[in-house]
Amino acid sequence: MFQRFLTFDKLIGTTLIKVLYYIGLIGIALYAVIMLLSGLGVMVSQSFIGGIGMIVAAIIGGAVSLLFWRFMCELYMLFFRISDDVRELKEMKAGTPPPAAAAGTSTAPSEF
Repeated sequence: MFQRFLTFDKLIGTTLIKVLYYIGLIGIALYAVIMLLSGLGVMVSQSFIGGIGMIVAAIIGGAVSLLFWRFMCELYMLFFRISDDVRELKEMKAGTPPPAAAAGTSTAPSEF
């Protein structure tokens, strides 16, 4: 296992993307909360309509940011999945079993 890590046979990108996804969610949530509180502050101190606009913008901006962040992380996960599939096809063509088949589990599709 350590040998696969040193030779880049096992990519850690998918795990790293998951961690970055959760960090991004925390950042987006903090942004939305700060903007909501700023909107409330503007409502009290300056302009009621301006504060309402900031609150609506914070909600819409947070939702759009969440969707965009999820899309970008899924896109990167797709790249890694394609890489894994191409590696398996290359190993199958070369005649070496994929790592899952070597461990005793078959990756071949079952016939009905």
